[in-house]
Amino acid sequence: MPDRSHRTLLRFESFELDTSSNELRKAGSLVKLQSQPFQLLVLLVERRGEVITREEIRQALWDNQTFVDFDRSINFCINQIRAALGDDPHSPRYVETVPRKGYRFIASEEALKPAPESRRFQLRWWLLAGVSSAVAAAIVLLASNAGGVRDRFVRRPVFRPIQSLAVLPLANLSHDPEQEYFAEGMTDELITALAKIGALRVVSRTSVMQYVGTKKPLPEIARELNVDAVVEGSVLRAQNRVRITAQLIRASPEEHLWAEKYEGNLEEVLTLQDTVAQDVARSIKINLTPRERTLLATPRAVDPTAYELYLKGRHLWDLKGEANLTKSREYFEQAIEKDPGYALAWAGLADTYNYLSAWGVLPSQDALPRGRAAAEKALELDNSLVGPLVTLADVKARYEWDWAGAERLCKRAIELAPKYGNAHHTYATYLAEVGRTREAVAEARRALEVEPLSLEFGVNVAWKLYCAHQYQEAELQWQRLLALNPGFTGGYTLASLYLQTGRTREAIAEFQKDAAESHRAALQLLYLGHALGVTGARAEGKKVLEEMLSQRRYIPPEYIAIVYEGLGEREQALRWFEKAYSEHSMNGWILPDPRLDPIRTEPRFKNIMRGMGLPQ
Repeated sequence: MPDRSHRTLLRFESFELDTSSNELRKAGSLVKLQSQPFQLLVLLVERRGEVITREEIRQALWDNQTFVDFDRSINFCINQIRAALGDDPHSPRYVETVPRKGYRFIASEEALKPAPESRRFQLRWWLLAGVSSAVAAAIVLLASNAGGVRDRFVRRPVFRPIQSLAVLPLANLSHDPEQEYFAEGMTDELITALAKIGALRVVSRTSVMQYVGTKKPLPEIARELNVDAVVEGSVLRAQNRVRITAQLIRASPEEHLWAEKYEGNLEEVLTLQDTVAQDVARSIKINLTPRERTLLATPRAVDPTAYELYLKGRHLWDLKGEANLTKSREYFEQAIEKDPGYALAWAGLADTYNYLSAWGVLPSQDALPRGRAAAEKALELDNSLVGPLVTLADVKARYEWDWAGAERLCKRAIELAPKYGNAHHTYATYLAEVGRTREAVAEARRALEVEPLSLEFGVNVAWKLYCAHQYQEAELQWQRLLALNPGFTGGYTLASLYLQTGRTREAIAEFQKDAAESHRAALQLLYLGHALGVTGARAEGKKVLEEMLSQRRYIPPEYIAIVYEGLGEREQALRWFEKAYSEHSMNGWILPDPRLDPIRTEPRFKNIMRGMGLPQ
């Protein structure tokens, strides 16, 4: 059992302050209270009945080298204390505000002293009393800083500059589940506003959404996300009004830096988010470039209905899947109809068309020209957006086969936003398409470095390693993913690894499970049909092919071609690949797949690669 004899417990009513562990308990149950509010509560309790001035609080909680808005920070600490104690500022039971002076603790308090010990330990207490006297004398020397003693022996905590932060999911104060999409969207938009600051690494929404409703301490979250600080807060929407509450917490050492409330009409919500970003930059002493200052200071208005439709569209787009993507397109189109000048709605529409093509839901010749037009419109309305540049790069590669133009756009997007993971992600796919697989792996890793908890980017690293025939390293990457996401299933990427390394039974089982979980989607059927063919189960593979051919919905011709190749029907495979070529439907992520290695030597397939401007 640990020795707790030197622990100091301060009690008042049903509350107990443990100064050795910085814990507040009520009737034995832990009450969440951050470090600085806890320190202030201890100060108030220890000096109960006295008025503690705001200047005394400043000196006690912050050193002279800390630069924060002390008034707001003290207000924040007092509010946190009152929330933890359930205290009413208008009819206080514990903490009383003394106008223009400070605060006073007004409840009765009892210090819990160490229990008396037996006689055989009395001599030790006399010795401790002597030591205590010496310690007291040392404290006097330190307090007075006589001869510079304090400066030599007391080291202040080292405060590193804040260069990275995460915006945790904003709490939905309406408590209406139907409004969760609004809180999620507001979180995403605040991340986007902060990401405009080039000197600051801002963790993506993908990585932070796993912390919805988490009880983890902020320093632990910061360590997991590898950031210096965390922004947390809430959003409350009441008809056409919105209120954002935000606070900034340094992770190590834990320190509250800033807190503020922002309120306005829904039309002003984008400007409110930019104002939050400016205040964060100001509080952590980051110098904005003239361009960043202009971007964050320019008022941005949006039609409230269009904004709400956009948030609904983004919510569904993030969920992916054919049904969600189709519905998200409807929301983006409705937002544009309501507000044709809303650049983000155009950007969302561009992203949706891009994914509907990549997933084989719409023919590329229908979807990608529309995606290109929507991306160009978004940039015409707001040339500071980076997302549409990435979409245009993808269109140039997958549909126009303008490889040089696609690379220029990828590099431009990375130059404008080096910490935007999706730019690295798309560039990695481009590099794999043109045969630069080693560079593709490195670029996929850069995307994951920017957003280390992104499952999508983690899977992409494994896929690029697979395309580079680095199967052992790809499997190690899968093990890392599973360690971070225990409930994650491997899907066709892991099954493809099994197939290429001779574990056919595991591969077929994984392909079948993936097809079932996707409700027999065409993408999963292509992998299952091919695998059944190459492993000798041709009859079952034929059934999968018949299932694909009999569907009324659109199936990309290259999907059919790959199943025929797996079944050993090379002539049919080439015919369907040529059909895909004529329709500009050769999905780029398919081209470097080792499944196609056996057909690459065919002259007709070489002609397709030559026609696309790709190495053979």
